[in-house]
Amino acid sequence: MSWVVLTGYMGAGKSTLGRDLAARLGRGFIDSDDRIEMDAGIDIPTIFASKGEVWFRRTEERTIRGIVTDEPAGVLAVGGGALESARTRDFLGRSAVVVWLDADADVLWGRVTGSARPLATDHGRFIRRYGRRRPAFEETAHVVVDASRPIEIVAAEVEAAVRERLAAAPSDQA
Repeated sequence: MSWVVLTGYMGAGKSTLGRDLAARLGRGFIDSDDRIEMDAGIDIPTIFASKGEVWFRRTEERTIRGIVTDEPAGVLAVGGGALESARTRDFLGRSAVVVWLDADADVLWGRVTGSARPLATDHGRFIRRYGRRRPAFEETAHVVVDASRPIEIVAAEVEAAVRERLAAAPSDQA
């Protein structure tokens, strides 16, 4: 059975949708950011402040690979920057159904403004980072869904698309 990986920029709804989608599909749910925090014993803002983004990205790459390789297939929400790693893009593109929760950058900014997210403190930098990450989402996604709509609509669309992809996959990968 193949993993379903939710990707997208900050505020796209990966964690919220992930829990809902996992329940709909009868699978487990993992958020890679939660796993990293659990393993490190500190939250992501503290990781960025004390260890830096480079440490976080390397850890994120190892964590995602470990989850997909070692755990029963489920639904995995990965951080908005996870696909900046070419190795992660290649690995997930081959080993999972990758769903890109796409939305306009200003919609996403509205969702994350005032949060504790370390990369959501400056609107201009947020928009530029979004522009840099879009090509990685486009390159890797098997399914693209407009995540600016209500979560119930997005969840139903993602569920239908994922079920269709899994049904069409060879039996050893579904």
